[in-house]
Amino acid sequence: MCPSEGFFLGGDYGMNTKEPELFCRQVNKLIEHGCEITDYEQSIMILNKINYYKLSAYFLPFRDNDGNYKQGTTLLQVYKIYEFDRKLSAFLYGIIQKIEVFVKTQIAYYHSNKYGALGYLDHSNIADKMIEKHKKLIDNFNTEVKRNKELPFVKHHIDNYDGKFPLWVAVELFTLGNTSQFYSQMKTADKKVITRSISYITQTECTYSQLESCLRCLTTLRNKCAHFGRIYYSRFKWFPSLPYEEEYKAYARGRNFIYLYPYLYIMKVLYPSPESWNGVVTELAALIEEYSNYIDINCIGFPDNWEEQLSRE
Repeated sequence: MCPSEGFFLGGDYGMNTKEPELFCRQVNKLIEHGCEITDYEQSIMILNKINYYKLSAYFLPFRDNDGNYKQGTTLLQVYKIYEFDRKLSAFLYGIIQKIEVFVKTQIAYYHSNKYGALGYLDHSNIADKMIEKHKKLIDNFNTEVKRNKELPFVKHHIDNYDGKFPLWVAVELFTLGNTSQFYSQMKTADKKVITRSISYITQTECTYSQLESCLRCLTTLRNKCAHFGRIYYSRFKWFPSLPYEEEYKAYARGRNFIYLYPYLYIMKVLYPSPESWNGVVTELAALIEEYSNYIDINCIGFPDNWEEQLSRE
């Protein structure tokens, strides 16, 4: 029997929106659409932990053309896919953080040594066609300074250095998106030097235009991971330009979108500890194996031989 309380949403705000539903009615709605429920109480507990609307996105691969669920679809399987997706997201986010710190270090080191600690503020050190975008970037940076003025290192530079932040400090307030933008705004000669340094450390050949593309794509994925976006069965519109031309061209040929897989190639290219990369692949393989009874690796764009392709020699 459905209880008379336990709404997951509540209140009447006078808006023409759908009415909130009790958890048990949410379960009944799943059943009506063909989802198999093997344990009713367990299903209630799942929906107590995860917003019905959020979980519904994970049903996408199981829907047929009329909006019902394909035969054999269970809430437990979809919940396991959700669990896998959360763990995958956290795993990817950890890798991206390492790459972000690495790229910021390379940019700050080179740029400040060539142009000085505050040279990043000078538009003359930027490609001519990027000056207006650079002005917006600096405006955004100044906004971040104000927003984070109580952070000890920010307050220290405001109080002791008249609010002037050398680049190696400023990058601590840069998002990965800011870092990607700043790199794209640099003069080509500077981008080439930074790319050579990154390629030397990662032991992977990469051009400055490929690095620019990779940083833009990583920013998209980073934001998805940071804001609890769905990775599984998620389509990405940016096609990264990658050094692995033949493999990548074969994958991307004829596609209007891509799933996650090429973004793992980006991580392989930019991972700052290449000697440890195969350990990363092993960890990912263990995660996929843990949920192998529930997930389909095609839904993240992985080919059958993905371990071989992603591993370093």
